[in-house]
Amino acid sequence: MKENTLQVHIDRPVEEVFRYTLDSASLPKWFGSIAEEIANETPVKLGTILRNRGYNSDEWNEVKVVEFVPNESFTLAQTDGAYRVQYKYVPNDGGTDFTYYEWVGSGNLDSPTDQSVLEKLKSELEGDV
Repeated sequence: MKENTLQVHIDRPVEEVFRYTLDSASLPKWFGSIAEEIANETPVKLGTILRNRGYNSDEWNEVKVVEFVPNESFTLAQTDGAYRVQYKYVPNDGGTDFTYYEWVGSGNLDSPTDQSVLEKLKSELEGDV
């Protein structure tokens, strides 16, 4: 598999969902495989470098913000590989249709994200946890 697309509707305004998903401190709360993320600058913007690591790992992954449209979308590109991920936000009925699209330019996705990650995000933002 070279690409993976996941979607969820979140009953929160686009601005709130965008802000939450862009916040490095929030990422471990909803993205279960990430233990920690650090941005080289805040607020995050085009060109920002984000470093993250998983649980039981001292190895850091590094991505760069390569596209950034506030409250619409942003794209991250792995700095030492072919992996990319785009977060997209569309207003819908007072809430947000959130799309998580990940892909690789060559090879296959090593560990595609599954829908449970977006369900956790939804739960965190809607206060169900």
